[in-house]
Amino acid sequence: MTVWSEGFIEANGLKVFYHRSGSGSNKPAILLLHGFSDNGACWSPVAHDLQETYDVIMPDARGHGRTEGPINDLGTNLLAADAAAIIQALSLKKPYLFGHSMGAATAVAVAANYPELVKAMVLEDPPFMDLKGFTPPDKQQLEEMKTKNLAFHDLPLEERIARGRAENPDWLEAEIVPWAASKGEYNPEIMEQRMGIGKYPWREVLPQVECPTLLITAEVEKGAIITPEVAQEVQQLSKHAEVAYFEGAGHCIHRDRYAETMQPVLDWLRQH
Repeated sequence: MTVWSEGFIEANGLKVFYHRSGSGSNKPAILLLHGFSDNGACWSPVAHDLQETYDVIMPDARGHGRTEGPINDLGTNLLAADAAAIIQALSLKKPYLFGHSMGAATAVAVAANYPELVKAMVLEDPPFMDLKGFTPPDKQQLEEMKTKNLAFHDLPLEERIARGRAENPDWLEAEIVPWAASKGEYNPEIMEQRMGIGKYPWREVLPQVECPTLLITAEVEKGAIITPEVAQEVQQLSKHAEVAYFEGAGHCIHRDRYAETMQPVLDWLRQH
């Protein structure tokens, strides 16, 4: 059984909890940035596939998991400052970034705001909203979403696991348990700030990104955020962006189609 180190590190006013696969090794580092209401342990299957080649670091984001600290004004630039502080505190030398959803937007902001810290990055369905014709949820809809999420948050772990298995039959078992655990660990106050993360001005920021970038996308009909039109726009705006599309997956691309997703990602990382 693989044993990873774990612990806390002070970074940007936080006490950040993280797992790490290769502390003290000479392997290139990769920082895995999870999505909203997940935590670092949700990357466990991915980390197992990466650890032979990379020093894998899986932090819990501000307001998530076991990380401690304030969550006022939770936004993408603040999350990027946190990630940059983690990179610096752990003395990582130009790590790769692999982010999902909120974590993918965080990776973009790190690459734009702290370009000297990033070697290359993989973006899994970031919340790059095409706001043309988009009607944001009203107050009542937001309250209903919050109530639903918090009701799930408050369920016993075994019930969250059972729900995860029933609703996500294509996920690996190794995905279900950490996902279910994470849904009971985040600070409920983050729900008040969820919509702000989707307002990141990605069109303004992407032209500033200099590092190689792989954007992985999936089926909007199954819940993915990135439309084909937005994916094309990302390639036009970002100098070094490539796009990979995965049929049959929704927003959680690597969970929905694990083997099909990870092999191209691993191949791309090896080339960069």
